[in-house]
Parts: sequence; C-alpha cells; structure tokens
Amino acid sequence: MTFALFARAAIVAMQGASQINMDQRTAVLGRSVKGAKERESFLPGSLTTDDGRLIVEPLKWGGSSDFVGFARAAALIHVPADYGVIEAGSLVEIFVLPE
Repeated sequence: MTFALFARAAIVAMQGASQINMDQRTAVLGRSVKGAKERESFLPGSLTTDDGRLIVEPLKWGGSSDFVGFARAAALIHVPADYGVIEAGSLVEIFVLPE
C-alpha cells in the first residue's frame, strides 16, 4: 500500500510523466468498512458498476503486508482518520490502481 501511494508517484515523476497521481473517484461502498482511529486507512477493493453507479466492494485483507489481498485490488478505499465505521451504501473516495 505504501509503495502504491507514495513510492510509485515518485518513480513516475522521475520518469517525466505528466500524470503522477492515481485516478481519484467517488464510489458507493458495497459493504461496511472500519478504519483505524489514529490514522487514515487505505483498504483494497474491487470495482463493479450497477445502473451507471461505480460500486467498490472491500476485499478480505490481512493488513498492509498482505500482498495477495493487494494484488486482487482494483482500487483503494480511503477511510479518513477518526472516522470509525463507514456503512454500506455510503459514498467513499477511492484511488483507482493502475492495471
């Protein structure tokens, strides 16, 4: 997660790319998620559409060192610090991972 959020942007910038940040969008949360109270969290998710709405479904994930969970992700769900639980059906900010 840390590489995708920070190191990737630095490497892409050093390569001279004009677009260094991941695509940010808003999606409907398919299932409730819980973040960490003391810091913002980025959780892996899969993307689908339903009647023109972008849906992000949280993936089973064992923490920031879970390479398998991250490899299956199409997006990162942003959960702000001190936010607690975000209920299913809420609009959330996501970062779309490059293919």
